[in-house]
Amino acid sequence: MLPTSLIKEYLYAKFSVNRVFGEEFTTNSIFMDDDKMKLSVNVETGLWQDFKAHETGNFPQLVSAVEGIPYEAALKFLRSKLFDSPEHLFDISSIRVELQKPAKHNAVSEIFSSFSKFDLNHSDPTSMTDRLARKFILSRKLHKFDFYIAKNGRYSNRLIIPYAYGDSEPFYFQARNLSVLGTKYLNPSREVTGVKSSDILFPYKEDADYIFMTEGPLDAISLQLNGLNATCTQGSNLSVSQAEKLKDKQIVFAYDNDEAGREGVVQARNMMLTKNKNHFMVAKLPEGIKDWNELHVKCTKAAEFKSYITNGLQAVDFSYEVTEALD
Repeated sequence: MLPTSLIKEYLYAKFSVNRVFGEEFTTNSIFMDDDKMKLSVNVETGLWQDFKAHETGNFPQLVSAVEGIPYEAALKFLRSKLFDSPEHLFDISSIRVELQKPAKHNAVSEIFSSFSKFDLNHSDPTSMTDRLARKFILSRKLHKFDFYIAKNGRYSNRLIIPYAYGDSEPFYFQARNLSVLGTKYLNPSREVTGVKSSDILFPYKEDADYIFMTEGPLDAISLQLNGLNATCTQGSNLSVSQAEKLKDKQIVFAYDNDEAGREGVVQARNMMLTKNKNHFMVAKLPEGIKDWNELHVKCTKAAEFKSYITNGLQAVDFSYEVTEALD
């Protein structure tokens, strides 16, 4: 791994606007316009995630993007040009150079083979990861969904949310941090999956006429557990490719109850207006409820959950009927 001092030196040299909390260095996205410090870098591991552009990777990949140079050149840059340090200072054996190669068909499957399906009924009480995973799942009432856990490697001590359709193998996943320290989500890179996270809609039913659109998978899962068709856009920014897939759907925007969520609805609506002849609605969360999983936890029955949605529906431009789904 790269020395922490060198990671910090590079970050401070390149990003004058920053905020540091513990081992997390945050600054503005390098891929998109951003003034809310959506790029987070762990100065201990060098792993980073851009929550604005939905990109993630290791430190040489970040240097490659910042400098506009190939990955191998970024490695050489880190070894010699930037810090003028001898190569023996760098242990790059753990850096996954193969991620720069074209994605293999089974690349995600290979990573998934290191994960374990989490069984609430047979969790290990002596394992901190198992205890945290059990607490997380039960506290969010998500025990009907099949999660995985990682106990070693890059995704160690994280809850794995698999993206798969039916009985097919996972084509993507999100790794949710189970502690309060570190980056909340660590996602596989495009080089591994062969697809950008911003191109993905999950879960997704092509034959459904209407769809609730959320920011993250746990909110979409919460809506589905209450009998509603839902998908997530991997954040509050709808991409062009996602909008294209949704152009024939009747959409209910169900983003988080915060500034980013409200801005996301405006951005998504404006994009969909250029593609979708249907009308849209916004499902407004009750006051004090931050997202749809929190509402799911609050409600004891699906009927109660749906009543909140019915009462909170607001038309965007015009309205359409979604009452059949809510009955």
